[in-house]
Formats: sequence, structure tokens, C-alpha cells
Amino acid sequence: MALSLGPAAPADAQRGSARDAGPEAPEAVGGGSGLVVGGVKVDTTGKTPNEARLNGWREAQRLAWPALWARLSGQPQAQAPRLPDSALTSMVSAIEVESEKLGANRYVATLAVVFDRARAATFLGNLAGLATSPPFLLIPVLQDAGTRMAYEPDSPWLQAWLRLRAGETPVDYVRIRPGPADTLLLSAWQAERRNLRQWRVVVERYQVADIVIPELILERSWHGGPVSATLIVRFGPEGRVLGRVRLANRVGDVAGLMDEAVRQADRLYVAALRAGNLLPDPALLEPVAEVQVAEAPAIGGGALPGAPGMRVRVATPDDATLRAIETQLRATPGIASVRLVSLALGGESVLELATMVPLDELRYALDQRGLRLVDEPAGRLLRRRQEGDAPLPPPFDGAVPQPAPGPVDGLPAGD
Repeated sequence: MALSLGPAAPADAQRGSARDAGPEAPEAVGGGSGLVVGGVKVDTTGKTPNEARLNGWREAQRLAWPALWARLSGQPQAQAPRLPDSALTSMVSAIEVESEKLGANRYVATLAVVFDRARAATFLGNLAGLATSPPFLLIPVLQDAGTRMAYEPDSPWLQAWLRLRAGETPVDYVRIRPGPADTLLLSAWQAERRNLRQWRVVVERYQVADIVIPELILERSWHGGPVSATLIVRFGPEGRVLGRVRLANRVGDVAGLMDEAVRQADRLYVAALRAGNLLPDPALLEPVAEVQVAEAPAIGGGALPGAPGMRVRVATPDDATLRAIETQLRATPGIASVRLVSLALGGESVLELATMVPLDELRYALDQRGLRLVDEPAGRLLRRRQEGDAPLPPPFDGAVPQPAPGPVDGLPAGD
């Protein structure tokens, strides 16, 4: 197999857009088809410059294989199986040049060796199962002085994680190049939440199995002076701590300190993966129940078997507001269930209401709870009744609206 000088597996290859759960599809970064061992230093000679370079590439393969085996097994490199050059060449798909100097008969370089996952699996044996993990959404939380950030585009901690090549680790970190919606949803505040229902919305939006939350608390001596940091490695919606690491950089190289913090965090996540402690929470992957109504009358009259319910937009500046509105809706006569379709804290979320009463009766029932259902070109909007809004007159003879008689199957009591 001919080795290629150019990069065959980009450091931040696009993993593909996650399934959209809102108006914008997030762009995810990660994945990659190769297992990468970077930072391999070689110093070789040859009769010609080209021969010296080829000797350097072969030496890089010999050095990278035990490093890959040790990374997956957790054992010393000296215990890696010895393989002939022909076997190494068969499973190496590319050589990436990080830096190189070429002389008349000498080659000095720092290289990255890219192993093909499928071919390497033959020689990895039982370790092949650790070559990749389920996809985990990365939420990198940075605390710098009084500021906490996560997916803000200018976060240096986020940029450090984006510099990690996907093939350098068996952990499939799903990293987002954030748009405005991602910055709002994947905030440092979100990383601290312990609301499983809201985490399920995040997991469904980005099509991942669970969440990893590496938190870096940065401490600066003075501007341009030494910096230190505490790294806290968390996993899952409960924020289970997998380890803590203390780091320091005497020359004030913040980017260098963060790159080292990424390597330390990845080391802890890989160790947890090998130990079987990086298993997705099954509760996050439970499918959202579909609303099914047997022979339910359509809103406004008429029969519509299997009606999925009515979707309404509602302003949700924070989680407390969303919870309060959901509680009010579930207590409203005529509403059988409430389901969160999409979440946009600080904007408008979408709720689905399963109801078995005519629309005018539903409007009146909501009005009695201080809520007003308004028809707009963009769809129905549910808002609180404002000062100056006249109460709606009852569309019936004073009776409390009740669901239509008959069996109702498959209606969940709510999330």
C-alpha cells in the first residue's frame, strides 16, 4: 500500500448533521473512519531524500502501533503484539505530516499515523470493540473568572476540543459548530440541570446516546502570567464525576494548558470506557410516546380517528415558566395530555395538546385558567391573558367542558 503524504482523514471531519428537532439543523463534528496516533517523532537517514522520508514513515508505523494498542488496552506499550512491517503497512491508510525537515540524506519529522479501523480490527482482537464508543454529546464548560460558558463560539475551551482529531480517541465525541439555537440550548446552565425530561429533548435533537461534560475552572495569576486550572470530568445528565485533574502552565500559555486538559479528560473517558463505566442511560433513549385517540372528535367538530392532537407555540423564557404552563394545561378540563415537542428556552417552545372537546370550549377552559389561545399566521400561540383582554363568554350553558363519551385508549398521563 502506498503511503500518502497529504492528510487522508481531516482532523475535524464533519460527522454529519444530526436530525433536526427545530428550525435549524446543528452541524456536528467528529466521527472519522481512521484511528489516529499523532505526535510520532522520527529521525531517519537514507541514500536519497526520498529514501530517508520513506524510512521515516516506516519507523512511524512501528512506533504508532504499540501506542494505539496501549491506548485501547490500558497496558504498557512494551506488551503490544509484535507485527512485521507488511502487517503494519496493510492496516495503515495514511501518514499525516505535522512537521518535517528534509535534508540530503536525513529526515526529521513529527507525523500522525492513520490506521484503518476495519483492517486494524483483525490485529486488535477483543480490543476492536473499544475502537469506538456510542456517540456522546460533548458540552465543554469553562469557568474563567466570573464567566461561565459552553457553546459560545468564542470559548477557547470549545476550540481546544475542536482541535482534537476524532481518530485519536475511541470515544465518539459529538462536537457542534454552534449556531444561535445551539448556544442557547447547550449552555453552561443546561450542563448543571438534572431534569431528565429536558435532557431527552437534547439527546433526540442531536441524535446521541448520552452526554459528556468536561468542566475546566481556569485560574489566572495576572494578565500574561502563570495560569492553572482544575479539570472536572463528568458523564451523563446526573453529572457523575469520573475524575479530577490539576493542571498548571508557568509561561501563561492558555491554549497549551487547554490542549493538555483535553488530553487528560480524554484519558479519563477512555479509562471509563474500558472499565464499562461509560454506558448510555437507557432512560435517555426511551422513545417519546405518540398521542393516540380512538374516535376523537376533531377540534372544531367532526370525527378524526387517531388524531395526534394540536400543537401550540408558547413563550418559554426559562424552565420555571415552562413547568408552570405545563402544570396549568394538565389541570385544564378538556386537555387529556401535554407533550413537549421542541424546547427553546429564551424563545418559543412547541407543545402538543391532546384534547377531546371542540375548539371554542377549549379556548374558554384555557381562558378560565388565565391563558389565551390565539390564531396567528405562524400557527396557534398560547399566552397568558393580558391586561385589557376581555374574558371570553362561555360557549355553552355554564357546564364544565368534559371529554366526549366513549373509550379513550393510548392517552398517556403526561411526560
